[in-house]
Amino acid sequence: MNRERTADIRERISALGREVRHRAVPVLFGDRVGLTLFLGVIASLAALWRVGFFITDTYAIANTVINLSEGRLNIAHIEYSLTLGSQPGLYRHGGQVFGRNYGQAALALPFYWLLEGASVIAELRLVLAGAWSLLVAGFASQLGRVLDRSRVTLVGTLLALGLFVANVRLSTPLDPRWNGLLALQLLSLLAAGVVAVAIYRLGCEFHGRRVGLAGGLLAALALPIAFWATIPKRHVMSAALIAVVVFAFGRSRNADQTLPSRALAYAAVGVLAWLHAAEALVVLVVLVPFDLVTAQRNGVRELMAVGAVFVLSLLPFGLTNLLITGSPFTPPRMLWKVGNIAELGPGGDVIVDTGGESAPTPEGTTTPAETTTPGAPGDTQAPGPGMWSRITGLLGGAIGLVAGVVSTTIGFLNAVLTAVIVGVEVTIARLGELWGYATEGINIVFGDIGRFSHVILRSGHIPEVQYGINDQEAIELTVLEVAPMLGTLIAIPIVLGKRGLESGRERLPEQLAAIRSTPRYQTDLFAGTLVIAFTLLFLPQLPLYSQITMRYLVPIMPVAIYGVMRLPAVRRSLRTDFREFLGAYLGTAVIGVAGVTVAFVALDPAIGEAMQFHALLNLAVAGVVALVVVVDTVLDRDLPVGTAIGAAGGAGTTLYVLAGIEYFTYGEFALPVTEWLSAVIPLF
Repeated sequence: MNRERTADIRERISALGREVRHRAVPVLFGDRVGLTLFLGVIASLAALWRVGFFITDTYAIANTVINLSEGRLNIAHIEYSLTLGSQPGLYRHGGQVFGRNYGQAALALPFYWLLEGASVIAELRLVLAGAWSLLVAGFASQLGRVLDRSRVTLVGTLLALGLFVANVRLSTPLDPRWNGLLALQLLSLLAAGVVAVAIYRLGCEFHGRRVGLAGGLLAALALPIAFWATIPKRHVMSAALIAVVVFAFGRSRNADQTLPSRALAYAAVGVLAWLHAAEALVVLVVLVPFDLVTAQRNGVRELMAVGAVFVLSLLPFGLTNLLITGSPFTPPRMLWKVGNIAELGPGGDVIVDTGGESAPTPEGTTTPAETTTPGAPGDTQAPGPGMWSRITGLLGGAIGLVAGVVSTTIGFLNAVLTAVIVGVEVTIARLGELWGYATEGINIVFGDIGRFSHVILRSGHIPEVQYGINDQEAIELTVLEVAPMLGTLIAIPIVLGKRGLESGRERLPEQLAAIRSTPRYQTDLFAGTLVIAFTLLFLPQLPLYSQITMRYLVPIMPVAIYGVMRLPAVRRSLRTDFREFLGAYLGTAVIGVAGVTVAFVALDPAIGEAMQFHALLNLAVAGVVALVVVVDTVLDRDLPVGTAIGAAGGAGTTLYVLAGIEYFTYGEFALPVTEWLSAVIPLF
């Protein structure tokens, strides 16, 4: 009887698990292919995972995670770094020190608590190795189902088991004090997977799985997303949220039930504001007019629902700002930098020099010495009240209660109105600042071609960049040097011009009407405007040292990949020659890593020389793939566009694999197998 009952419980749990998976996979990943892509991207990028600080900005965010886990917003304890001066991103307010990117730090907390609990049970590096092997096995299982080949699942599972055994044999202890940084890195890895899934689902929405899969693969593994995935700056998270916004916008134009996707776009903007307000404001400024003009319905119900979701998504941002700066519209990064008012005490405690000032006593309060006790001995008591006195007392209490409610309501409405007015004023001021940056960016594009080319086209030794900070190494690569497949975007004007010539002038009104009513055209305009606006925002700050891969523009690069997938020559070739695309990508990546390694063993270059080698190689690849796409577009030839796109993606992946394993040797690898591989390759 007990056995039957136990079996029945197990069957119910199993059925519940299947039901949850059946419902969760379509919502989160679109389908099984999206889930497989997500697992494969995270497993691949985690193989390059280094535990350490690559850039000093990360210290402040990691310390913010530790302090949040201890229940405070201010930075009272420094877990990482020896000095406060080496930590950009610390600010002061009210005699306390605060960090920034609180959205990123707060979202990393579940991973921190998970790591803290796991490190108590087992050695931390073995936990990471075991989790990675399970991830590889899960990817193999899903890939086997997608391909309908059980042998793939078997071989992948055995490979995952072998990798776990190898990691155990090579393992050395990993200090649990790294948990704050590891939590941020896990969050960033997850965001890289979200980038892949969002672009995959966006491509599927208009052109099917093959185009979507190619876009998702290139967005996560052939862009600088792959480089920054385990370096927990904000850029990969920003890229994930912006990709979600564009996907949600496109789906809301194309789906039967538009409201959930439309609300998702605004919710992602709200979370992005918690991460970086300026980036969120740019996205919002582009999203709102496109959404209102192209929405299927703008009824009161739809607008109220979208507005409510947006306001709710902004609550963490506003509450964090209110608790730190005293204003829901002023993020911590707008405060004064720490400077010399704080120093580290024994044990990493932050000591703030307040200049000997004492905190004032608030007006209207009493100090402990001024307290009084009602009804003290010696007081005389009056006779009890009569009936009339009781009635008038009750009426007076009721009137007082109503008056209090009315006063509180008026005060609340006044506070809301004041907050709205202040919010509008702050937003207008921020929009003015953004317009100033955009105007300066436009002037750079049309008036300073040399500077613009050092951002988009060719790096080398860029004038005014402080190479002394990078030990005189020219490692600040341009957009096309880190993402050669984006060179194909030069075909967009040709596609538009050709389409206009074929349609004729007499059909111009019909073409404009088609743009206003066709979901994919609406998404094209939204995505293109977003890319331009985001680029213009950061262009006045570029080129700049410590960018490595033009990281300020990384959040918008996956959206640009969507533009590549929308080119007729590209999507036509991917539909018919997807295997050629995939073979070219994997072959170029494998041969590229092996070939460059062999060449560099013979040449023995410095890091700057190695990065410039990739820069020139990727520029050459960008030129070839752009030429193939342009010729195919102009002449309608059946050229191997898919193969060219795959090769360009493989060249980008080659850079990121070697950069992760060899070029930038900071910290230690999370996986002992990768540490062993790095030691075997004798480059740096």
